[in-house]
Amino acid sequence: MSTTIVADELHTVPSNSSLPTSSSATGIELADISPSTSSDSSPAPPAYDQTTTVTPQDTEAVPSSDGGPEPSSPGDFFTPTVHLQIETTGKQWLSLPLGTRPDPIAIYHVEAGSWSAESVPAYVSLRFSRNDGSCHLLRGDDASQTPVCTTLYRFGPGKPPIFRPSQALAPFHVPTPPASSGSSSTEVSLQEEENGHHEVDVSAADLQIVSKSLTSRTQILKTPVGTFQWRYATRKERATVPGADQLLVCELVQTVALAGGKKTEENKTRIAQFVRGKETRTRGTGRTTAGNGGRLMLDVMRWADSKDGRREAVEVLVVASCVCMLKKEVDRRRMQQMVILAAGASGGA
Repeated sequence: MSTTIVADELHTVPSNSSLPTSSSATGIELADISPSTSSDSSPAPPAYDQTTTVTPQDTEAVPSSDGGPEPSSPGDFFTPTVHLQIETTGKQWLSLPLGTRPDPIAIYHVEAGSWSAESVPAYVSLRFSRNDGSCHLLRGDDASQTPVCTTLYRFGPGKPPIFRPSQALAPFHVPTPPASSGSSSTEVSLQEEENGHHEVDVSAADLQIVSKSLTSRTQILKTPVGTFQWRYATRKERATVPGADQLLVCELVQTVALAGGKKTEENKTRIAQFVRGKETRTRGTGRTTAGNGGRLMLDVMRWADSKDGRREAVEVLVVASCVCMLKKEVDRRRMQQMVILAAGASGGA
């Protein structure tokens, strides 16, 4: 019976390496090993950096309470390489169902497990106005305030948010079509009906984040660098992340062919998670606050060696889409408040 060993990586053998020298010994005497001697002689486990979080990753999809996948066995591991702190107060339960103030959302780099509000943010999200959820994502150290991604919210049902990444990001660069007086296949003009906003051009480089279903909070984002899925983690998944009262998971969804090539299945790999707990959520907010800030962790090592700017593009998209998920939480909270007020008004009539 033969055994096949599949290696994850191929390591290059130096040209100057030589085969190991054979030992001339004809016999080896093994010392007796007892449980007591084994435990005494074993070295202590290595110390790990507290800023690195390792979380079981998805290997097999099974139904969860939100209609999304749940990891059934800890196969690979999620090892974040980028830690960011998103600071936003969100929306409290005891408040009117109005839009939140357009305060800038600062996003800081977390180093050695800590961050400072006095430091220069890695990113800043700026909303257009209180009644408009559209926003620009800027780099905190960019004096020109050039957006790396713009999120556009359109009024009306069936109009999901649009991400417009900067053309400076290589994977999203689209050649400018020649000027034409007629309609273009890569540009469609949509009339904004809310507050009399001007027309917004939706180009081929724009990306839409859509709900997986009418009853699911899971969001799907298809991009040139891959398909991403944001979903709310199950209780079992939250238990694997220390200090996580709330956990949002972003996965890279890949379609792979099964043996024979006639069937396919989706392979989901966790590339980011947004953790909110006592030590990570924005100060002054609690577990019942909707859309409040927390700790965003990303694993972008699979794109580290790419020469076309994919690593930077993935980080920008994950940050922008995470802010969008917080905006959706605020919108749901406002809808819940409206329903409660309407029920109270009808009951008192």
